[in-house]
Amino acid sequence: MLCQKCQKNNATVHFKQVINGVTQEMRLCSECAEKEKIGSLFPQDNLFSGFFSDSIFGSEYIKEQKKCPLCGSTRRDLAENGRAGCAKCYEVFSQELAKIVYGIHGNAVHTGSAPGKHAQEQAKRKEIEALKQEQRRAISDEDYEKAAAIRDKIKLLEKEEKGDD
Repeated sequence: MLCQKCQKNNATVHFKQVINGVTQEMRLCSECAEKEKIGSLFPQDNLFSGFFSDSIFGSEYIKEQKKCPLCGSTRRDLAENGRAGCAKCYEVFSQELAKIVYGIHGNAVHTGSAPGKHAQEQAKRKEIEALKQEQRRAISDEDYEKAAAIRDKIKLLEKEEKGDD
């Protein structure tokens, strides 16, 4: 898609603004975004650093320094750089990152649309998880026949899911 301002370059910045319920959207190239001072609204190098403040983690943030066993990054490194040191950091700091994502989006779980096959896979995973919860309830109610029937449904769905890949 071309830049809506210069109509020459490819649009690389999508800007959306909502004021008093009125939504304005612009798709601009990086040059026009810079001229409009849109790119300067977001610190590119350290996007999340403002969210990793002591107020989020409390005094525990300063005292206890959880470390990633793979790269050695700490929560302080995450806060200062605004980046995870490696893929393992997402596991190690999952609770902290979930708080940040929830603070930004109001939810830490994706609830939007998904493209074709991915949406079907996601729906199947949700169905399996719901069945697992129902199975746990059946077991706690000591309804073992119902739990066994649910187990069989889960196995069938998991087999179908593996066959889809």
